[in-house]
Amino acid sequence: MILVFGGTTEGKQAIEVLEALQLQYIYSSKTEIKVELGDCGIYRFGAFSVENLEQFISDKNITAIIHASHPFAEELHRTIDVVAEKCEIPVYRLQREYPERIQHAMIHYVDDYEDALTLLHEKFNGKILLGLTGVQTIVKFENFWKNNLSYFRILDRPSSKDIALKSNFPESQLILGYPNTSVEAEVALFQQKIIEVVITKESGNSGALSVKIDAAKHCNIPIVIIKKPELPISFQLVNNKSALLEILKTTVQ
Repeated sequence: MILVFGGTTEGKQAIEVLEALQLQYIYSSKTEIKVELGDCGIYRFGAFSVENLEQFISDKNITAIIHASHPFAEELHRTIDVVAEKCEIPVYRLQREYPERIQHAMIHYVDDYEDALTLLHEKFNGKILLGLTGVQTIVKFENFWKNNLSYFRILDRPSSKDIALKSNFPESQLILGYPNTSVEAEVALFQQKIIEVVITKESGNSGALSVKIDAAKHCNIPIVIIKKPELPISFQLVNNKSALLEILKTTVQ
């Protein structure tokens, strides 16, 4: 049995590979989502502690992990790393494509949320902010949006809206929906809200990062990008679903 951590485009790719190979798997996400599985898959949701995951792997006879969750799921990265080493099972990290980091006067890369907040205060106080970093990060930027008009785009889910409102973020300043997949749509949003600075995460092309960068450049708006966290060295990096298929053919079947 293979355990897949998904909830992403890459998670869907993992499903396609496993169904093609007719391998049994359990597909896991932190929160409950709609996911289409084939005949080989079972779905579960909920966060794992180290102890819970270790027990789950033992109970379900898990022989490998396909880690296809969000690149910023840092706690999950650490949990998988610790447990996989204890249980002596491989972790295949299904990667997403990332646009090359470029030097540009309007593009600011920072190492973490703390550096991002510092930069906002130092350079962009009084500017209208558009946050594209996800609902869980709204609270991290409270010191900025409490004093500066800010918008955050979040997924149009009751659970996401609840998290935002519990952070005391103004409901009228929430933008509900998925990331725009065209530069034109993103530019239209920036112009409609008169955005003066954008903050996002280095979430790859699956997270429409290229669209956000190109839209910001088009509008001559500064964009702050939080760099993706480093992955544990124990993870075996897999660049695409074709490579994953070949690996599973030789190591699991």
